[in-house]
Amino acid sequence: MIKKASLRLLQRPAMEETVLPGEIYRHTSLNDDLAEAGNPGVELDGPLLLNIMVKFFHAYVYPGSHEQVLGLDEVSLLFDRFVHRRLGSDVLENCLDLRKQLLSYGFALCMLADLPKSVHIFKAIAEAKPQLDGGPFTGLDIGSGTGLLMLAMDVQSRRNGFEGCSLVGIERNQIVAERTNEVLGRMGVGNVLVSDAKKVDSYGFLEGRKLHFVCNETLPSSGRSLWKEDFIFISKTLFEGLEEQTAHAGFFPESVLVGRTPDEMLTVLDSSAGFQLTDEEYPLRLMKPYAIGLSGEMTRLEDVGKAYEKFIPAGWRSALTRRW
Repeated sequence: MIKKASLRLLQRPAMEETVLPGEIYRHTSLNDDLAEAGNPGVELDGPLLLNIMVKFFHAYVYPGSHEQVLGLDEVSLLFDRFVHRRLGSDVLENCLDLRKQLLSYGFALCMLADLPKSVHIFKAIAEAKPQLDGGPFTGLDIGSGTGLLMLAMDVQSRRNGFEGCSLVGIERNQIVAERTNEVLGRMGVGNVLVSDAKKVDSYGFLEGRKLHFVCNETLPSSGRSLWKEDFIFISKTLFEGLEEQTAHAGFFPESVLVGRTPDEMLTVLDSSAGFQLTDEEYPLRLMKPYAIGLSGEMTRLEDVGKAYEKFIPAGWRSALTRRW
């Protein structure tokens, strides 16, 4: 009895606030919000994009909910359970199967759960203007995770008047890829392959088609050397092995500011040089990323999403996982 009482004292209570303020939550389905976002006459503001984020998070855990009008309390409860997936919590009592799911997809969901950063990135991709004419819109997402950026490319295609959209993601985690395929399949948004994005053979599905947009989500966090993730190695494959397909593509990130330190050898990598150094004075793989290009502006990694933090209640800001 004493042991049980002690364990109860360690239980975390439910969050006191909802994950979004009630005044910006839309009582619409995710499908409705995405349809509105695809209208070029609609501003992609913080409230609309945050609604897309939290409802897609729910749809990832509960495939099919993209068609439902969800209550804010229901969505907030799921975020609360995710935040406490590794801890004792009142909101996860008798929810063993759900806890296992949240742990299985945890890495991918962590990216999505950082709502301010995810909104900033989604907006930059959704508002991009393709250089390449002619359809269908063809998009590639490398390191797909939940497939959120595939949704952003789908919105981009509709905002730019494309009638058809062909999206493919590459993800190395089999379990995550299977769930993302299930979720996106129900939504009718592309498919995800399990493959090694550093190998040219992995892109046979393109069959010579030219890409309108490429998302490469494999950039390491600020202060970590570039060799820690596959970003520069995948970029080399894309630009050397798929030069014709990538020649007119837009990219996320648009550019990357790298350096030996925050003050030494700072250099901007972009698509004009295949995200590689033109001068090998210092090995690129040892450099570290400090900022990325979004919507035509260079933004420090730690500042991505800052403009949208004001929409997140204070109690949730420290609870939500940081993307970088």
